[in-house]
Amino acid sequence: MADGRSRSESSGRGALSMPSATQAGPSPARAWQAVRWFMRGVTGADAYERYCAHLRAAHPTQPVPDERTFWKEKWADQERNPRARCC
Repeated sequence: MADGRSRSESSGRGALSMPSATQAGPSPARAWQAVRWFMRGVTGADAYERYCAHLRAAHPTQPVPDERTFWKEKWADQERNPRARCC
């Protein structure tokens, strides 16, 4: 900076610091859970769980379909109404 101080000394923000050896990082199990959560969201594998949560919150009187019925209906809808997708 103009007054001779570094950016981290002047503002306390913007400086990246490496975690010290005493700081524990995420456990392997926690890291795996995060990766699994991310991949299920990206691939749409969590669609049934999200749909069930939506039904219970927004339409509590409607029955929740079983997972097999949900996927059959979802795939049939995708075939009837193609949207932007890779395949």
